[in-house]
Amino acid sequence: MEQTSTAAPVTAARGPYATDSRRLLNAFDHQFRGFRTFWFDRIAPAGPVVRPAAEGADLEQASVRLAGLLRRAVQELGGDCLSRHRALGLDERLTEFYGDEESENAYATVMGRPDVIRTASGWKFIEFNFCSSTGGQVYAHLLNELWRQLLPGPALDTLTLADPLRDRNDVLRAVLDDLGLDPRVALVGYLPDVFLSDTGGSRRYYEIEVEALRKAGIEAQYFDTDEFLASLDSRGNTFPMVLERTVPQEWIDAGRDIAPLLRIRKCGAAVLTPQSSYQAANKQLFALLSAGQDWMTEDDRNFVERYLPWSRGMWEEDVEFQGEQWKLPELLSERRADFVVKRSDGDQNFDVHIGARTEASAWEDVIAKAGRAGTWIAQEAVHSAEFGAEVFDCDLGAYRSISTRGVFGPLFMGGRMTGCVVRHDVPAPGDAAGQAPGSSILGTVGWRTD
Repeated sequence: MEQTSTAAPVTAARGPYATDSRRLLNAFDHQFRGFRTFWFDRIAPAGPVVRPAAEGADLEQASVRLAGLLRRAVQELGGDCLSRHRALGLDERLTEFYGDEESENAYATVMGRPDVIRTASGWKFIEFNFCSSTGGQVYAHLLNELWRQLLPGPALDTLTLADPLRDRNDVLRAVLDDLGLDPRVALVGYLPDVFLSDTGGSRRYYEIEVEALRKAGIEAQYFDTDEFLASLDSRGNTFPMVLERTVPQEWIDAGRDIAPLLRIRKCGAAVLTPQSSYQAANKQLFALLSAGQDWMTEDDRNFVERYLPWSRGMWEEDVEFQGEQWKLPELLSERRADFVVKRSDGDQNFDVHIGARTEASAWEDVIAKAGRAGTWIAQEAVHSAEFGAEVFDCDLGAYRSISTRGVFGPLFMGGRMTGCVVRHDVPAPGDAAGQAPGSSILGTVGWRTD
């Protein structure tokens, strides 16, 4: 997260969103059987994080517009996939992953999830991840299904709780229709990528997605990566579409062989999402938009100023920040606490360095490393406004109402928002004394319609 929590004193939970504690925990045990991960080890959300519907409408409209600006920004880098790939300085080993230009351009941003901070002045997007492997889809589906089961009717009637898997099915159907393909989809994943091993029913994480596809009338089957390759060897490809839940760059970073993923890409099926998704998600585009481009209108520039933090590429030498001229390395050194430095093609907070949490000497090393890479960005740190949440503390056996800070993740499918996760902090009881660590948990947002 960009900002840790300094939460208000804990009080007993109250209000319409708390339910009987035993019923809540039994529901969690059932809903997340096989993969109740670190998100809910000690703390469980006691209901959705409730925010006004107007905030959700603003977030959706801004997400749609930003996706369009990112598409335009990456298209301006070159006339084809390879020229844009090289303009962004992406790993040369990934050039073979691109398909035909038409599909790459058509479906690059069909699925994604930005990371957004709700600041005192409104929403600020800190990145926008596009790919079919975007995290939070299964959790949002299960949590919102759980709240629909547990919340009392009067409370539920005031909330909008989306189902991202249902809406994703609509997107897949539209793509299948566009391409004239039969509704048969292979879901290909890799359990370690979601911090699971193939024991104890953990495949259920992906099988939930398969069940949702089948309910929508799409024939579907889950394969772990090696199983799909074995299936190709034994019977050839029998699925016209592959929904890929792996990220090639993550495999490179983990030291894995990417040849199996390339073979999946070349199996003859339409693979979602295309490799160009990672171009649209590249954080260098935030720096380009923030600096301003010739093709941007005045309205575009005003939008960017409102919704994006100040961002610049580490390749830039001279910059203007808050009305003053700086050499970028000197600005980052002198105002370390005001900045974050990020690798532009990293995922899951890999190579994200927060100045306020980095010692001065280590920060200088980060600046030097980023400068040598030439593809990293510097971004002004933004800080979450506090918002309320209700949680159940499994250690205490008690509900707690907290004031916290976090990062919102609206799931973006087919050009609209469909559900929103929120990663937020839960301080330990009596945290003012700093005696015990807190927890980070994942919840969903319910948009209050009254």
